[in-house]
Amino acid sequence: MKSLNTTIRKEIKNLLLLFDYLIWWLFDPSKFKKIKKDEIKKVLIVHLGEIGEILVSTPILPALKKELNCEISFMVKEGNQAIFKNNPYVSNVLTIKKGFKENVKLLKNEKFDMAIILLPASTKISLMCFLAKIKYRIGCYEGIINGPPLFLTKRTFPIKNKNVVLKFLDIVKQIGIDNKIPKIEIYLSDNEKKDLKKALAKFHTTNYVVIHPGFSSIMKHNYPSRLWPLENYSKVIDYLIKKYKVKVFLTGSKDEKIISDKIKQKVKNKKNVIISNGLFDLRELFALISKSKLLISGGVAVHISAAFNIPTVALEGKSNVTEWHPWNPKNNYILLNHPEVCTGCEKEDCRRKNQECMKAITVSEVVTAADRLWKLNY
Repeated sequence: MKSLNTTIRKEIKNLLLLFDYLIWWLFDPSKFKKIKKDEIKKVLIVHLGEIGEILVSTPILPALKKELNCEISFMVKEGNQAIFKNNPYVSNVLTIKKGFKENVKLLKNEKFDMAIILLPASTKISLMCFLAKIKYRIGCYEGIINGPPLFLTKRTFPIKNKNVVLKFLDIVKQIGIDNKIPKIEIYLSDNEKKDLKKALAKFHTTNYVVIHPGFSSIMKHNYPSRLWPLENYSKVIDYLIKKYKVKVFLTGSKDEKIISDKIKQKVKNKKNVIISNGLFDLRELFALISKSKLLISGGVAVHISAAFNIPTVALEGKSNVTEWHPWNPKNNYILLNHPEVCTGCEKEDCRRKNQECMKAITVSEVVTAADRLWKLNY
């Protein structure tokens, strides 16, 4: 069960969120300002999160484009621009600059009519859009670290226990826009698909499984709270190779190759394991996962697989599973999580230095989940 410390911190956070929302509701008259949709020709979406966090925001795009027929620009951190390559709804991708004034000048020159601030909905970002003279600024508020988004004209109620896909859609619902069938959006070009075929031909396979053990910040922590024991991954790989005659791609960043190497060292049938860390860039990883028979991961890859409806076993420990479960159809993913142990802290580095929440997931549970998904899909 959740520790008392975790529970107390969560309740305090909720009280602060509620207090901030009430202050805004009582004293900010901008909430009464009617948004005139016919005035909105250029929209800026600000999302400075990581890859998976950005992907779950993409279902707002088709609805936004259809309703407003507007030009949509995304502002992201450097390195995340490739997410929107080939996306028919995004006209431009901007990268956040280091200087605050530089960002204000950039946005002012673009002459946006509306800013949708997804992450972080902070004092700094909302002020940036205000000073850039963006008339309508909508978003949410979910934390106290970066300060309240004082300069939003509309904002969602902060305390909600629902998947983050739906939480992002709630933001645009404030202006009467909704996506009744939300889907994570990744668009692969014909050339990207052809390149994948060529790459797979070199590895002599089209029958493969992807295992993505890492995540963006894994190398920064001594006790990463999202990392399943490496020897367990090795046992699952041996099982899948033997039963389904597949090859297994171990994916991740170049820095995470050390993790893949350790997993492969413990695998019996090493010739069927391909360490792809550093071999594929982000777009190539998207393509690789798009044709995988199965994905097993505790990180960002579960949101990539959701875009292509790939059967997924998601390994969750510290996360809020209601908010962050894969956005696959229910019969196409299995989320493994043990709420009876110390979970829900949402800390990247285990405070107890034992990763108990991930260790509670057994090899038997993972292979049983894999078998069930395989039976349902093949």
